[in-house]
Amino acid sequence: MTSSVHHFHGAGQISNINSSNDGVMVTQTTTVVLPAEALRSAADTPAGGLVHLLRPNARFTGRQRELAALREALTAERPGPGAAAVVVHGLGGVGKSTLALQYAQSFRTAYDLVWWIDASSPGGVEEALTGIARRLSPAWAGTARPPELAAWALAWLQHHTGWLLVYDDVEDPALLEPFLGSLTRGHHLVTTRLADDWDTLGAASDGALLALDVLPHEQATELLWSWVAEWDGSDGSHWKAGQLARELGGLPLALEQAGAYLRRTRTTVAGYRRRLGLRPSGAPTRRDPQRTVARVWQVTLAAVAGDDPVAADVLHALAWLDADGCPRDLVSRLAPDELAADDALGVLHAYSMIGYAWRDVRVHRLVQGALRAEALAARPPGGAPRGRREAERAVLAAVHPAGREQERDTAELTRLAGQVRALAATDPGDDSDPAVFTLYAATALLLEAEGQSVRALPLYEAYDAQIRHGFGPDHEFALVAGSALARVHLATGRPEQALGLLEPLLERSLRVHGPGHLTTLNLRSSLADAHQACGRAERAVEEYERAAADSRDALGPDHPRTFSLLSDLAGAHGSLGRADQAIAIYEGLLGREAAVTGDEHLPPGMLRINALRLRNNLAGAYENVGRYRRAVALYQEALAGLEELCGPEHPDTLSCLSNLGYAHESAGDLEPAGRIYRDVLARRAAALGEEHPDTLLSRSNLAYLCLTTGDVGTGLDLCRTVLAQRTGVLGPQSPDTLVSLSMLASAHAAAGEPELALPLFEQTLRLRLEVLGPDHPDTLRSRGNLAAVHHRLGDHRRAVLRFEEVLAAQERLLGPESRDTVLSRNNLASACRAAGDLERARSLITTVLEQRTRLLGPDHPDTLGSRATLARVDEASGDLDRAVEGYRAALAGLTGAVGPDHPTAALVADLLAAALRTRDAPGTRP
Repeated sequence: MTSSVHHFHGAGQISNINSSNDGVMVTQTTTVVLPAEALRSAADTPAGGLVHLLRPNARFTGRQRELAALREALTAERPGPGAAAVVVHGLGGVGKSTLALQYAQSFRTAYDLVWWIDASSPGGVEEALTGIARRLSPAWAGTARPPELAAWALAWLQHHTGWLLVYDDVEDPALLEPFLGSLTRGHHLVTTRLADDWDTLGAASDGALLALDVLPHEQATELLWSWVAEWDGSDGSHWKAGQLARELGGLPLALEQAGAYLRRTRTTVAGYRRRLGLRPSGAPTRRDPQRTVARVWQVTLAAVAGDDPVAADVLHALAWLDADGCPRDLVSRLAPDELAADDALGVLHAYSMIGYAWRDVRVHRLVQGALRAEALAARPPGGAPRGRREAERAVLAAVHPAGREQERDTAELTRLAGQVRALAATDPGDDSDPAVFTLYAATALLLEAEGQSVRALPLYEAYDAQIRHGFGPDHEFALVAGSALARVHLATGRPEQALGLLEPLLERSLRVHGPGHLTTLNLRSSLADAHQACGRAERAVEEYERAAADSRDALGPDHPRTFSLLSDLAGAHGSLGRADQAIAIYEGLLGREAAVTGDEHLPPGMLRINALRLRNNLAGAYENVGRYRRAVALYQEALAGLEELCGPEHPDTLSCLSNLGYAHESAGDLEPAGRIYRDVLARRAAALGEEHPDTLLSRSNLAYLCLTTGDVGTGLDLCRTVLAQRTGVLGPQSPDTLVSLSMLASAHAAAGEPELALPLFEQTLRLRLEVLGPDHPDTLRSRGNLAAVHHRLGDHRRAVLRFEEVLAAQERLLGPESRDTVLSRNNLASACRAAGDLERARSLITTVLEQRTRLLGPDHPDTLGSRATLARVDEASGDLDRAVEGYRAALAGLTGAVGPDHPTAALVADLLAAALRTRDAPGTRP
């Protein structure tokens, strides 16, 4: 029997209950539900040779062996079900993207679809998926939302063979995990600077990792000669080109820029070598590409400045902006006027210092890095590096309407968020313009509100550094900025980093403000949140208790902050399975509601909202002990008040409605649960955006409901999609992303595919060990999931050993009666029964039944599930009469608690029928 685990997050706000089951599964979450006709369309639509690629490099030279190796690796027979994927890795500027593009162009006729993806940042893959859908099904795509387009494209790729996806410049291998794991009918080609961490994605087999080195000498010489042969007829010029190629280390980027200089200026190779100042003894090493590029561009930049000084200024400014592309209209702000900008770009392109990607201007990262390094080294005392202020002013001018500098164009800020992030990532770290680091904060808040916490993180880091530099670490601004940075670390699955920030912040706030100041209370509450995220629930309880006591002493027992901190404390008790303590605190707060409502610290409407939030959280506590009717009534009462005060689209209203759906699901009322989930999903998408974490949570809940109701095919599709979207939006290591990865594994197990579930559970465990550590409750759940898969695969003895390890760790860390500990004990009993150790199984499940009866009550579905598990042990022991009696008692209780159609009730009914057939079969009794 399984028992779902959900957590309460108080903070005086509505708790979002995630129904995505990441508990141990024994014998037994951006997602989009596409209409049936859309799914049929995805299966039936031909690609017809669709190609979406960058312009090929007309001077591509050599690499024939590498091209052949790519083709061989992608088309080789594969022993398992994994994706055909090849990873091309190597130094920056070595020609990885050029090789991948040449492969895609050379073999485009061998594929029905070829698509180039800029995968350098989160969200690039999802954007490409929407583009595929728009090109393949333009009529339907015109009325669809981006998540629906991405889901359609995923469905198309899952149904069709003969496609190639090229992921260019991948900086985090984990971003590709959901795609390489679920898209196995075509070819994946990846370029990256990273040589490690690809084995976990199934790309470590022979031929699947291609290390790209610099060009061999002969090929490097021919590449350079292709630029100069038509005019340099001086004696020995070909030999001199070979010497120059050797001195540039065979690095294609440096060769291309040198060749462009030679062609533009009609300089001889010998003359260029003199300008470059290179000698064989002083040639850069093959492992120092930035030094190589720096020597080349110093000569090139001198020529650029001679041709067009504005072009040199524009290039230096572009070094501080987004390497993935700068909008053409923003580049115009870097020059005196539009015409000057056009001329500057023409000169830069002629010297191969820039490229064009669709409508944007791009500068290679190595060139940017070399330009910034030179600018920082040559910066004047007290001044900014060259190009930095120009880049900042261009972005500020685009975001702030002319003549209204105090206003901010939100649409422009959204469009240019990548440019602001680039400024933050390259911030020199000292006296920046206050308007710039204020822009960091504004952009971070905008991204965070849209659920883009991963993209907001570097902005908060730069803002925090500037605030501390300008105001000092003890200033109130610095405490608030540090707290915001810690909050985003928590949201992106970095709880240890959040702890490292919050502990010294709290110490400083205690020294400056004292324990009862609101800033101190907020920091202590955040510290408790971080401990809880790290799996240290007992420590979280201690911090909440301390914060609530300090607030009561300083602000009074009926102050709203005291009220919310006590609500947080109740939620922490609930997360430890102490439902009685949580309920007692919540009910005590409800009893003081009138006193709190009469407080004048907050507007009456806000106080009323807090009281409704409290009812929502109390409903969750009742739900946790199986008192579903009481929970539903409280949710409905809170929902009615929130709709009246906040409106139907307010986040609190939608969270409460979602929790009502979860209560219906827990009670076995699956039809109203599905109706509510779909309603909340539509409202959140409209109010918060398609990629907001709350919207993704709603989609995940709907995916899990599909699995619960037996619609495994739809559930699998939804799980794949939500994993892909969470990876792009929240990052591959976010706790929610890891829940989705575990959900996908569980979906495969539910579909009768434990052999596919096993590597996904192993991957989840590896990531949780890396991110959360071995003792985090989520890590222990992953270990339990692995044990469960071994159980399903029939390896019962291994399952028993793994369950024993998990149970011992949970007893030590969480206590013998935490909900997770009791669940693991229950699952260990099931594994022992399957392994034939019936005496131990009986002892374990008897203990579980006693614990659940005492902690949850005799009529809780988990308690009744344990009663059915005990009946299975009786049946395996040959005591069929006792087994039938146990099944009947469990079924009667489940029918009353969750209804006869609930999956658990239906399973027990099947077990009862089978036991009756066995007992009453002729010859069974003496």
